[in-house]
Amino acid sequence: MEIKTADTRPLYDQCLDIRMKVFVEEQKVPADLELDEHEDVSTHFLLYDGAGDAVGTVRYRPIGDGIIKVERMAVLKSHRGRRYGYDLMEGVHQHARSAGHLKAKLAAQVHAIPFYEKLGYSVASDVFDDAGIPHKYMVREL
Repeated sequence: MEIKTADTRPLYDQCLDIRMKVFVEEQKVPADLELDEHEDVSTHFLLYDGAGDAVGTVRYRPIGDGIIKVERMAVLKSHRGRRYGYDLMEGVHQHARSAGHLKAKLAAQVHAIPFYEKLGYSVASDVFDDAGIPHKYMVREL
């Protein structure tokens, strides 16, 4: 397992490929909602499995006052249940801490709340709709 910062166009394109498979194809999020105005201001990450295949992605962006927003966390369906999501999130937390950020916020799909709670996140909102999927905001200290 290896995590890389997707700081080149080919690496970023691999992030987009995973996001399209997970969010657009699997979860039926409209493709025009998947790409947004935060692409260029976010730090994107790719996770590779032991065979060297890109199987997960996540991004974060600063939103002010030492807070980051973690977004677009996705692991290919064929690779779930192997702690890759946990590894990705820990990589984001370490990267953000080293950049001086203090707190993380994310919008969790309701079914994924237990996963984020295991990572130290706490629910911070009521349910809201995002792209037809119920979410709650969650926060944690870095």
